[in-house]
Amino acid sequence: MIDISSLIKNDLHKVAPSLIRQINNRFGQIPDIVNLTIGEPDFQTPDHIKLAAVQSILNNRTHYAPNRGTKELLTAISNYLASRFGLDYDPDDQIVVTNGASEAISTVFNGIIGPGDAVLISSPAFSLYHTLTLLSGGIPIEVDVSSTGFKLTPDVLDRYLTQYGDKIKMVVLNYPNNPTGVTYTPNEVRELAAVLRNYQVAILSDEVYSELAYFDEHVSIATYLPEQTLLVNSVSKSYAMTGWRIGYLCGDRTVIKELAKVHQANVATVGTPNMDAATEAFLFGDQDIRRMKGVYDRKRDYLCKALEKIGYEFVSPRGAFYIYVQVPKTFQGTAMAYAEQLAQDALVAVVPGEAFENGHSTYFRISYATSMKNLQLAVQRLAEYVKRQSEKEVLKP
Repeated sequence: MIDISSLIKNDLHKVAPSLIRQINNRFGQIPDIVNLTIGEPDFQTPDHIKLAAVQSILNNRTHYAPNRGTKELLTAISNYLASRFGLDYDPDDQIVVTNGASEAISTVFNGIIGPGDAVLISSPAFSLYHTLTLLSGGIPIEVDVSSTGFKLTPDVLDRYLTQYGDKIKMVVLNYPNNPTGVTYTPNEVRELAAVLRNYQVAILSDEVYSELAYFDEHVSIATYLPEQTLLVNSVSKSYAMTGWRIGYLCGDRTVIKELAKVHQANVATVGTPNMDAATEAFLFGDQDIRRMKGVYDRKRDYLCKALEKIGYEFVSPRGAFYIYVQVPKTFQGTAMAYAEQLAQDALVAVVPGEAFENGHSTYFRISYATSMKNLQLAVQRLAEYVKRQSEKEVLKP
């Protein structure tokens, strides 16, 4: 028998499976656990969007669509970005509909990053950026932003870009941010753009949580640097459509023309009924966004107050649906060990910071994209757990 395992690319051996998924699968097996791991909206896709997909199937729209997406969806995305964020993308040659935001991000990495190219990523970060850098043969340069409010500052950005020079091919921005829930103010976006325009780098701006900014209006960096920015977004979080796998990639027409080749080679196109559902969402889903955002904001407010009362310290979340909580200083161990203990002793599942940072972490992520009932039960259990731990500390000799 011939063993072909030795033929696997070396770059693939550098990549670990998603720790978020591992944690979700393992802790999810514990009976009666409250699972706060996955960023999965607890809403169902609105009925009018589902019905649009049903009607699409009944109308026999079940064949291959154009590689870059249906004309209807491309136009709807273009109009949405213009009216909502003031962005100007031509539906004919500046947008590609992708199989979720993940495929859009993968397309960018496959099209731009090669062996030895460096990618600047602020840390903590969604692990996909690190993974795709390694799979492309690139070098991830991870910038610890924990001392600057978990934001990349203009000074730090300029220092790294100067230090590494033309080795850096791309800078990744993700805001509102997963896992921290922080986001950039309009002025902060403008200041980052003022630095980036001085360097020959692409900007991958992952803005999938753009509709979940609770204080300042979301401003895309593409507003200031449209030629440099590759904008990624999707319908997953804003319309509760994670399973429909509809994302999109926007950018300079010359760049999009080339990246569309990667998309075509990898997936050819996206399912037509799914695109018809997404078109419905963009055309008639504004109320759905406002309704869900209002609920998330109330959950955010409740959870922040509850965690503070228990005694936890955390990054103040201003977007997305995550809170990045600090492991108590009295705990002697890693965030991974703390998450294990919470799962076993408090029956609350969270994601340790090791899923978003290199090495050991002192933070864990809570997703509040779940029912208020689950959040209330989780808070009760966390409060009881912290109280038990405090009593143990008092009894120590």
